Amino acid sequence: MSNRIGNTNDEINDLSRWSAFKRALPNPRSRSRNLSNLSLYAFGLSGVWTGVGVGILPFKVLEALDAGRVEILGYALDKNGALGILSLLGLMVAAVAQLGAGLLSDRDSRLGSRLPYLLVGAFGLAAITVLFGFATSFVALMLAMMAMQMFGNIGQGPANALIIDHVHPTKRGQAAGVLNLWQLLGAGAVTVIVLQFMARYDAVEAPQWLWFSIALMITVLVLSTLWTVLVVRPSSGLFIPNIRRTDSTAKKQDSPATKAVKPRISGSYVAFLVALAFAIAAMSSMQIYALFFLQDVVGLENPAAGADRLVIVIVLAAALTVLPAGYLADRLGRASLFVLAGATGVISSLLLLFVDSIGPVLAIGAIVGISVGLFMTLTWAVANDLVSRGSAARELGYTSFATLGGAALARFAGIGIDELNHVSENLGYKAIIISVAIAFALSAVILAKIGGKPGVVEKPSDFEQVATAPAPD
Repeated sequence: MSNRIGNTNDEINDLSRWSAFKRALPNPRSRSRNLSNLSLYAFGLSGVWTGVGVGILPFKVLEALDAGRVEILGYALDKNGALGILSLLGLMVAAVAQLGAGLLSDRDSRLGSRLPYLLVGAFGLAAITVLFGFATSFVALMLAMMAMQMFGNIGQGPANALIIDHVHPTKRGQAAGVLNLWQLLGAGAVTVIVLQFMARYDAVEAPQWLWFSIALMITVLVLSTLWTVLVVRPSSGLFIPNIRRTDSTAKKQDSPATKAVKPRISGSYVAFLVALAFAIAAMSSMQIYALFFLQDVVGLENPAAGADRLVIVIVLAAALTVLPAGYLADRLGRASLFVLAGATGVISSLLLLFVDSIGPVLAIGAIVGISVGLFMTLTWAVANDLVSRGSAARELGYTSFATLGGAALARFAGIGIDELNHVSENLGYKAIIISVAIAFALSAVILAKIGGKPGVVEKPSDFEQVATAPAPD
């Protein structure tokens, strides 16, 4: 695959000698050999998504509801339902944008062809995030969220394939761990600061805290994306992508060798997408409604402050988990680790049924973080196992539809939470907690079976043969 930069046998051997810790630290001198150089863009991207979704959007939803009644097909939405619908509409755009941009980047065989998409996505997302700050009505919020998802996933789709482009198959568990480490650090660090800012926010008396939050997010987004693009770029520089198939690409796709490593989407991959949807539904539900859960169930007067501490605990636990999970996944396999991920997910979610103060919530949050770290790393490692090299970004783009399906379940659950809460106090939150436990269990069972026999579409020798092939002009 000619999107790789300088993948030689020496580079692969060098990569295998580096410790997991060194590969988790950004290093501009090591270029694509350093796993963090491939993953640092995720720091800013996840920071924007989580900072907006957890720290800002709930406040914006409450302001929109105060400004006027919000109805969908004649049904009046409450805060959880409105929050869920906004997020869901954005994710529908995300799925299409991610798949389309990934497909276009697959069709361009030149060096560094993924990287311009990252630039367009990051700068477009930064601009729309500023416009999001001005949105006050439900319709304005909806349009802003959809535009943000479109630009963000124009970059995300091609970026999905960076691991396959640059990392040896036997190291992809570690690469997934590093990627998820930067995602977690970005989501945690940015969201913690945003929640601190938003705890002081008032639309009338202190609106500046919203703009401090937005300025922080777009600065981190642009800087982290520029790091990945500038460090990983080919020595000849960047260029405008060519969305037509080049002659070398067409010949390569028609060759017997390429056909041997590019099968159709397998049944295992379809099962993986279903399992991923369950995992996303579980993790999204715990994220989306955390602020309102702390307000309504735990009884915090300032839920943003409580959510801040909870984010710190979950992110730290997950961050401490992802690198060991990736290392063990490469050496021991994925199946047993999925069992552990499912068990911790089920236990932690069910324990939330018995909390009534912030202390126990934080303790449970540590267990949640372990489960999230395991699921994030293991699912991405298996996804990279199951896709083909010649259309990596397109096939990994299908995960966006799994994400959409899981997120849809979580978002529509917001309406159910509100309805059940009207029936009995906090009944909706209890129902969603039990549903989360079931989703964790189903996902772990399916993924453990797939992880035991991942059906990798390429052998390590295939990677080495392609890695030593000359890149096209």
